[in-house]
Amino acid sequence: MKGEFSLLVSYFEHLATSHRSIRHTPDEKHFFRFELEEMLTGMRSGVNYPALILEGYDFNFADEDSDNVHKRVNCAFMLVGKVSDKGDYDEIHTLWDHLEEIGDELIIRILHDKRSRRTDCLAYFSVRSVTGTPLVDMNLIHYGFRYEFQLSWPVSNDIDREVWQDA
Repeated sequence: MKGEFSLLVSYFEHLATSHRSIRHTPDEKHFFRFELEEMLTGMRSGVNYPALILEGYDFNFADEDSDNVHKRVNCAFMLVGKVSDKGDYDEIHTLWDHLEEIGDELIIRILHDKRSRRTDCLAYFSVRSVTGTPLVDMNLIHYGFRYEFQLSWPVSNDIDREVWQDA
């Protein structure tokens, strides 16, 4: 099984489409593959809320007894909403509660899909790796949560002879 970012993107877009509170469609976009700052500064007119934003990832390699190389992938997604009055703390806290609930539901769905083997890119997902952080933008009208988690994908130890001239 080879993990690929494109599989993860497709999976998260499916989550955004399937979740009844997000309801992403090609005509009403709620799913993005950007950093929060880029989305808020460059795409304000095309963003619908709540928005699910899948960030890029970073990774490192782990060598378990030289036979089990894994690519450990650090991932994150954000759930973002917008308030009409940045001084209305009841509205802000209600939004935060709603977005945290959606985020928790997404994590539980990821765990379920991992256990059901719905997609290979989740095979090594562990709910213990999940952390969440509240978000506020500089204009104080966008609020949300950022969820970080870790995946792991096995990497073959075998050299691909098609790639190397001297192998």
